[in-house]
Amino acid sequence: MVGDGEAVSAFVKQGVWLFLRWMSLPAFIAGYLVSVAMGLGGTQATQVVLTVLPPIILVFGAGFPLLSLWWVGRHALARRLGDAPGQRLERLMRLPWRAAAATTAGAWVVGGFTFSVIVASLHQKDAFQVVMGCSVAACFGVLLALPYALSLEQRLLPYVLAEQQRFPEAAPRGGGPFWPRQRWFLPLTSVTSLVLTLLLSGGMLGVKLRVARAMLEEHLRALGAQDAVGQLDALGHELLREFAFALAWICAVMLVIPALTLWMMARRQAKGAGAVREAIESLAAGRVTAPAWVSTDELGDLASGMRAVLLKLSALPRSLHTAAHRLGEAGRQLGLAQVEQQGSLSKQAVALQEARATSDEIQHTSRLAADRAEAVLQVAQRAEAQGLQGERSVEESLAGLVAIQEAMDGIQARLAALTESASRIGDITASVKDLADQSNVLALNAAIEAARAGDVGRSFSVVAREMRGLANQSVQATDRIRSVLDDLRQGIRAASLMGEQGGQQVASGLDGVRTSGASLRELLAMSRESAGAARQIAAAVTQQNAGFTQVFTAVTDLSRIMEATLQRAETTRGSTQTLQDVSREVDELARQFQAG
Repeated sequence: MVGDGEAVSAFVKQGVWLFLRWMSLPAFIAGYLVSVAMGLGGTQATQVVLTVLPPIILVFGAGFPLLSLWWVGRHALARRLGDAPGQRLERLMRLPWRAAAATTAGAWVVGGFTFSVIVASLHQKDAFQVVMGCSVAACFGVLLALPYALSLEQRLLPYVLAEQQRFPEAAPRGGGPFWPRQRWFLPLTSVTSLVLTLLLSGGMLGVKLRVARAMLEEHLRALGAQDAVGQLDALGHELLREFAFALAWICAVMLVIPALTLWMMARRQAKGAGAVREAIESLAAGRVTAPAWVSTDELGDLASGMRAVLLKLSALPRSLHTAAHRLGEAGRQLGLAQVEQQGSLSKQAVALQEARATSDEIQHTSRLAADRAEAVLQVAQRAEAQGLQGERSVEESLAGLVAIQEAMDGIQARLAALTESASRIGDITASVKDLADQSNVLALNAAIEAARAGDVGRSFSVVAREMRGLANQSVQATDRIRSVLDDLRQGIRAASLMGEQGGQQVASGLDGVRTSGASLRELLAMSRESAGAARQIAAAVTQQNAGFTQVFTAVTDLSRIMEATLQRAETTRGSTQTLQDVSREVDELARQFQAG
């Protein structure tokens, strides 16, 4: 597709060329008829056409169409950012008729007015005759606008089709004089031809009668009544000859141009109908091809409606082909998945059998664990009872050791008192020994004195001897007592030492018993905790046993379900194959309709 500037340039060139083709011959005929309508004779009209008309054709046949076509073409062919889908297509469909109105009618009216003014100035014609000349030119412009618009429409058809392909869903629905429809365009063409023929014929007749009247009055005044009959006869023959010649051109133009217009319209309808027929035949052959036709009339509506239908039909095979492809791919994937699923189900069935055997073993082990947990609970309860009994025994031992410690403390106190008494006895024994020693000394002195006294002192010597013996015995007894006291002291000291050691051992034993009591209490608490834990373990094992029973039941149910699933998998394999067959059939059906 060419750019907007190139498209406008090509459109202007084609439009100007077409305008020159449609204007060249009719312009000379129209110039002659305008001259005749303005009261010129045949010879004068021919001279005026040959001298005055060529420059006007150059200006209004090339320059004016060039500007007008460029203006309307640039407006219609431009691509605008704000255009909705189909808006440019509607402008392109109106372009031939706008161009015909702006170019053909405008050029003929303005050119006819210019030609009439020049002729009137050269041959001293009045304003009425200028109006008659402009009317003849306007009639030609109206007649030639229709075939010119049809020719432009044919040249613009590639652009219109290209724009239609850009927006296939666009279906413009316009109206107005630049949107011709068959229901009024054909009658308008016929009526316009008839009316223009009557207007031109009547106008030419009126002009000729007016000219003949003026000439007749002039001749009658100049010649009088002698030659009036001859003059009237000659004037009538001349008027009939000129009017017949002009009327022949009028009839030729008014018959040829409408006939050519109707032929072009018939050809246009045949081409549009042929495009629709080709689209229908392509559809019957399995190819979805949109009709290559766009127009403003009812045939264009038919092509647009068929294009919409074919657009949906062209989407349908693609959708069917895509759906069939997806369906086939899904069937293939489903088949692969079914094979994998069947293998997986087989493995799962074997695994379920193994799980069933394992769950049976676990259930048996759970029962043994429940029995052992019950035995552990009983042992924990017995340990708790033994712990309570041991705690009581430790408390009794602790009480006995406390009593022993108190008794040892009493013995230590008595031994201390005994040691003190032994010390006192030792002191007394020392005093007695001192007395015995003194008595011995006194007895010795008495014996000495008795010896000195002789016989007088003999009895006294005996007494002294006895006293000395008693004193010696007392000393010996004192020594023995002292020895006994020393032994007693040593025994008391040893007993005291042993008592202290025993007290220390009792205290140590008491601490050990206290520690043992604390440990026994901790052991009792641990036994109680162990008993509670054993109870919880027993309860948990009981629940676990119930859960394993449910698991075993569930595994058994799963085994039955797995067997049923394997049977359904076999059924699914057949359904998958059927699905793949159906997808191939749909794909083959979709391939029969391919978008052209």
